[in-house]
Parts: sequence; structure tokens; C-alpha cells
Amino acid sequence: MISIVTKWWCVPGREDEAVAALKDLVQQVEDGEPDTLMYCLHTAVVEGSLPPPTPSEVIFMGAWTSRQAFDEHRTGPIFTDWLDKHLDLFVRNDGKLYVSAEFADRFAGFVRGAAIG
Repeated sequence: MISIVTKWWCVPGREDEAVAALKDLVQQVEDGEPDTLMYCLHTAVVEGSLPPPTPSEVIFMGAWTSRQAFDEHRTGPIFTDWLDKHLDLFVRNDGKLYVSAEFADRFAGFVRGAAIG
């Protein structure tokens, strides 16, 4: 299994559109990518965060059965078609999505049933 934490930034003033589009992406991934084990998106909570994030920050936490499954997600039609349609909602650098990403190898932990959904 491979996990990743990424951050994207919404174009200021377009956060609601971006969140709506991301909810659609989540549903498409859930329905069409069985090797995606977890695909959770969060908006940043500024109060209490250190360092404080920008209000337009979106945090992804995902897990796939393998690095190959992640690569297939990233280059597959669900994600690439979605990104082509919605890239204008997010901060870009040289025309590409501006993103921070950190892969992780889980060595312990759990997800309670209440966290699903």
C-alpha cells in the first residue's frame, strides 16, 4: 500500500466551485478505481493550525494498493479528464497544477467506521 498527502490551492474567490468539483472527483474515483483504498479531501482549518494555512488550501489524504495503482489514478482518464475540465479553479505554475505532495508508508494506525463517509 502507498499513501500520499497532497495540498492544492484554490483560486481565491472560487473555493466553493472548487470544492463542488472535487466532490464530483471523489465520487468518480470511488465508483471507478477499486485500487484506491482511501481518497479523503479536506478544506484547511486556519484556527489552531500551525503554521496557519491559507483559507484556500485543500488537503488530500489518499491510499492505493500499490504505487502502480497511484500512478494509474494520476494518469488515468478519471483524474486527467477531471483536471482538464477544472484546472482553472486551482493555482497553477507554468500552466500546471501547483501541488505539494508527500508519499508515506504506513507502519501503524487504523480508520474507524465512523470516519468513513
